Amino acid sequence: MKIANYTHTDYYDAAICRAQDLGHLQSDQKRMIFSLYCAGVSIECMLRAYITKNTSDFDAKHDLEKLYDKSKIALLLTVDEKEEMTIAIKSANKIWNNNLRYTSEKRMKRIIAHQVVKAKITDINKYLNIHYSDIFDAHETIIKIGKLKWS
Repeated sequence: MKIANYTHTDYYDAAICRAQDLGHLQSDQKRMIFSLYCAGVSIECMLRAYITKNTSDFDAKHDLEKLYDKSKIALLLTVDEKEEMTIAIKSANKIWNNNLRYTSEKRMKRIIAHQVVKAKITDINKYLNIHYSDIFDAHETIIKIGKLKWS
């Protein structure tokens, strides 16, 4: 099968579709890891939409901060939007990893348990929910601003 070249419109449409998928997934606690993955993919697609709108040459890595810089969306933002977007990107990048697609809930808890021990937190589920909330809030901000500036 031939691999298709994706256009900026393809990536934008995928970002919106994955955002809608995320809305359905978030209500199911058993799907939290996939929800995290879906949020990250949606963010990536939005950033890739802006990248491919400006260039056909970009690194296909999954680092949200690098994709954000390469997207040049910051050039379209007000000072307040830029600050909001930068905070959201950094927050999502702490959690997002393309390998989440291979991660079970059990493994995710093990990974986070190391962070929890350092922070002396006793409730891993509470800590997980905070992480989930962080990436979902970041996702909402990034998609909202991405849609607002899209033309």
